[in-house]
Amino acid sequence: MKKRLPKRRAGARPFLSALARDVRGNTLMLVAAALIPLMAMIGSGVDMARGYMAQDQLQQACDAGVLAARRLLSGSQLTDAVNNEAKAYFNFNFPQGTYDAAAFTPVVTVPKLGTVRMTASTTIPTAIMGILGFKTMALSASCSATQDFVSTDIMLVLDMSGSMNCPPGQAGACNEVEQPGSKMAALRSAATSLYDTLAGAQNQLHANSLRLRYGFVPYNGTVNVGRILYAKNPDYIRGPTYPYQTRVWVPTTRTTTSFRSESDCAALGGTWSRFFLSLGYCTYQEVTGGAWSYGQYWVDVSRYVTGATVPVPTQTNGSTARWAGCIEERKTNNGTINGGSGTTAPADAWDLDVTRIPNSDDSRWGPWWPEVEFGRDATAQRTRSDYCASEASRLTEYYNNKQGFTNYLANLKPLGSTYHDIGMIWGARFIASEGIFAGPAETNDQFTADNPSKIRGFSVRKYLIFMTDGDLSPTLDEYSSYGIENLDKRVLGSAAVTGTNQVNRHLQRFRMACNAAKGQNIDVWVIAFSTTLTSEMQNCASSPSQAAGISTSADLIAKFQEIGSKIGSLRLSQ
Repeated sequence: MKKRLPKRRAGARPFLSALARDVRGNTLMLVAAALIPLMAMIGSGVDMARGYMAQDQLQQACDAGVLAARRLLSGSQLTDAVNNEAKAYFNFNFPQGTYDAAAFTPVVTVPKLGTVRMTASTTIPTAIMGILGFKTMALSASCSATQDFVSTDIMLVLDMSGSMNCPPGQAGACNEVEQPGSKMAALRSAATSLYDTLAGAQNQLHANSLRLRYGFVPYNGTVNVGRILYAKNPDYIRGPTYPYQTRVWVPTTRTTTSFRSESDCAALGGTWSRFFLSLGYCTYQEVTGGAWSYGQYWVDVSRYVTGATVPVPTQTNGSTARWAGCIEERKTNNGTINGGSGTTAPADAWDLDVTRIPNSDDSRWGPWWPEVEFGRDATAQRTRSDYCASEASRLTEYYNNKQGFTNYLANLKPLGSTYHDIGMIWGARFIASEGIFAGPAETNDQFTADNPSKIRGFSVRKYLIFMTDGDLSPTLDEYSSYGIENLDKRVLGSAAVTGTNQVNRHLQRFRMACNAAKGQNIDVWVIAFSTTLTSEMQNCASSPSQAAGISTSADLIAKFQEIGSKIGSLRLSQ
């Protein structure tokens, strides 16, 4: 019997054939195949973003650690204190386990003098890439902090005019009596904050046989530098005589003769010393006592400049005087310096030459003697004796001597007018590495009183902070370091005797003095306190960011702290 094959179900072959020919089913396979690279792309993006954040936080922790450690470093050896400080700051900013990082220990080293270096490396687990076999990501950070060990000089040129007696915003000089909340009090606090800000750097410099020094030039219409000059070299001060706008006593005697009898020989008025009768002549000899003659006369200063108490030659009441130390400036130029825009002093303006060493009368300084200085319209001395500015101070290392620093500030007394040029001239002269206070080009002696260019092989950094609370305000008829201007005309020359001409010429001289300071590689900062920051002040600074107008006492203190932090700043070197 013939076997019969089973019958196919109707429609089976057409279905399978159709399925085989149906391309719509490829979508499922394509999606499945695309999931792998898609997961890799998404996963890498998520994990990379997480890795970047972790890396950035690790680097910030490294930077914080080395900066903190560098502040403690003194010398070339890594101490436990330095090591612990670095790790404490690091761990505060990147605690163990951050981003599930594997345990690790930062490594701190001191590769060279003045530098702290730190390295750190770890791994963090991936969130998605682990599916593809990438289980962890590596992180690493390295950083260094450096504070160069170089000696530093800071000169504070401070406006000591009478307006410093008043609080910020108050006009006038407050009767030249310091008031509560005065600008002078704010200046003392601000300067002390500068000292405190730099105390750490000062200690480290001293420990490394280097130094940080401060000097002061208070100014008004004068500067008190004479006794410092005389101590440096008595030949820097003029003598034995010096010309002043003064007065001298000129005695006069008159004899009158007339035909009189002895009984009729009587005085006709005035002061008569005697009369007598001779051969019919009645003779009277009158002694009037003389009169004061006003003009420029030479006065003996030979004992005055030594600091001795001497009689005042222009007085008849037995008064005496002692040199307070202020000076009259040396030879200047009043032709080229005409109030124009020039900023470079001519060669014959020796007062503006901050490096010229005296070798003639024209290049020396005269003693400022207010008791002998007279105008033409009064019988009293022209300017008060106490208008001599507070005495300047040469650059001094106040290491471990904050009291000495604050004592100096406490003794400053604001009086008188405002001559910015004379302050800047002497600030630059006191700090320059050339001139009358020049030291050896290079020395290993950290205690030398003079201004060497290098100490222990490194150039000395020099900073000048100029602070004023007002515009330049010279006077025509008061006695200043340039004499009495309407009589001496050392600044005005042949120009009309007007306040405008005088101000413009002193402004130009200020610009020239600033230029001279910067020419000596002095980094100049300018602060206008409770006054307008003028274009002359802005241009005087070494850069626009180093000139500031300050309104309040708190802002002044903050500015001095900022300057201190930049002078003694740490820097990240990697």
